[in-house]
Amino acid sequence: MVVQHTCGFKREIFCRECGTELIQDTRGKLYCPRCGRRLAILCPHCGKLW
Repeated sequence: MVVQHTCGFKREIFCRECGTELIQDTRGKLYCPRCGRRLAILCPHCGKLW
């Protein structure tokens, strides 16, 4: 699943722990559906938190 940042940047992002593709919750935060890990990464396009 391709996730989209609020600035419009789109990318597939994978969990470092288990390799599963990350998904967004209703608030736009990233998390892994397999291991439950929540991530806070910077958007490479605009530099703000995902």
